[in-house]
Amino acid sequence: MKKRVLYSLVAVLLICQLGIAQIAPEENIEKKNKIAQKDHPKLKGMLLGVHGARETMFEIGYFYYDWTEITTGKIPAIGGAGYSISTEHYINHNYIIAPKAAIWANLLYLNVGISTPWYFDMEKNNSLRVRPEIGVGSGSWKLTFAANMAITNKDMPNVSKYMVSAICFLNFNKKANDVKRKIGFLGL
Repeated sequence: MKKRVLYSLVAVLLICQLGIAQIAPEENIEKKNKIAQKDHPKLKGMLLGVHGARETMFEIGYFYYDWTEITTGKIPAIGGAGYSISTEHYINHNYIIAPKAAIWANLLYLNVGISTPWYFDMEKNNSLRVRPEIGVGSGSWKLTFAANMAITNKDMPNVSKYMVSAICFLNFNKKANDVKRKIGFLGL
């Protein structure tokens, strides 16, 4: 039993040593990250959206988007991934508010994502939903179709099961705006 523990400990130490030996001391990882950040600064700012199906609502919140430009292949590609924290506001006979967290990714204008809104109304009803989305978009906008799947309270009134969304991202990072203008890519 003691030999097994000793052999296991030696094996773990060797694996750790081999892993550490793979990092060359002359490589400067921080320098590579700074170059990438200079070429593709992160987009940060406010998002504004309109959603519709049975009911119309608007959305306002904060977004963060990490984009990249891939020019190594025959077709240049621009894509990225982002997240947002926002609130949706239904304006109808019964006001509904929904805090929401969302993540999404896109490549060549194909956009996929998922969000989790939690609806609350003035009659003390609430419903947590998961909303997978698919559509088109870039770092400046997205247009998606979504299924609003209920986790709790499936029968909450005035909440649609499907919706179409149009969202505009207002970037406040000045460096990112300058880079986007230099590459001149449609939609960014």
